Amino acid sequence: MAAAFFYPLPNLYRTGGVRSIKLFLYKKFIYLYLITLCNTTAPMKTPYFYAEAPPFVPPPSVSDTLKRLWLFARHPQPVQREQNVVEVKLPLIFQLSLIELMLQSVLLLLLSTVYNLLDLQTDGQYIPQELLDSTSFTLLFVAVVLVGPLKEELIFRLPLVYSKGFLAVALAVFLFNYGPTVATAAGAAPLHFLLAALALVTLAAVYLRSSSLQTRVHLLWKRHFGLVFYTSCVLFALLHLVNYQNIHLPLFLALLLVLPKFVGGFFLGYTRLRLGLAWAVGQHMFINAIALLLLYGYLSGL
Repeated sequence: MAAAFFYPLPNLYRTGGVRSIKLFLYKKFIYLYLITLCNTTAPMKTPYFYAEAPPFVPPPSVSDTLKRLWLFARHPQPVQREQNVVEVKLPLIFQLSLIELMLQSVLLLLLSTVYNLLDLQTDGQYIPQELLDSTSFTLLFVAVVLVGPLKEELIFRLPLVYSKGFLAVALAVFLFNYGPTVATAAGAAPLHFLLAALALVTLAAVYLRSSSLQTRVHLLWKRHFGLVFYTSCVLFALLHLVNYQNIHLPLFLALLLVLPKFVGGFFLGYTRLRLGLAWAVGQHMFINAIALLLLYGYLSGL
């Protein structure tokens, strides 16, 4: 075959030059391609640029979103991930963010009314006044709007989709970023914090090395996903208690302060499951940006 293929080349070169050689090679290539195509029995695959476009999916209505949120709240379980960005994900993220903002605003108004009626004062605020006075708006924006949501989503929402790697990342980010802060707020000595951190790291190492333990944890995760989901929401809310300084209230009244954060954790968890982690991070950044701008506007007398 090789000899028959290249044998006419000298004659063509002498008679027709390089142009004839190129034409001959082109025709020979087409001929061999057709022969190979006719002899093969495997079905041809459609090139990706000729593949059929995904079917159009209508944007979700607000009533449908509310209905699905209510069903999920009653029985949390992993939901099917949306794939269509333009028709589904973009309208849905705006709907979820708007509903979350409305619920949190109503809760904050109710809590403010209750505390005023009981003549109770929280001698602190979400961001300490000293921090606002000593930190530029740019640095505060980066910390509160950009870095904070990313770290919190890695801790509380990333492991909602079960993976041993996700659990390890969540534990590492928590211990590195929030471990000392939580220990100080709880009044624990540095030695106690180090011992607790060492115990958690040891348990994580045992878990990562034991396939049977990973299988059991995965089964428990699936069977009690509702408990896992709401535990994540509660821990997310409790973490924000450290943001309030010098609170002199009974415990059950102090916990009401972070009730809006529990609601926020619920919406962010739902977004993480239905849309993906990146969308939950973006939603968290959007909510924090609005809260920071409102706080600066309030303190500025706007």
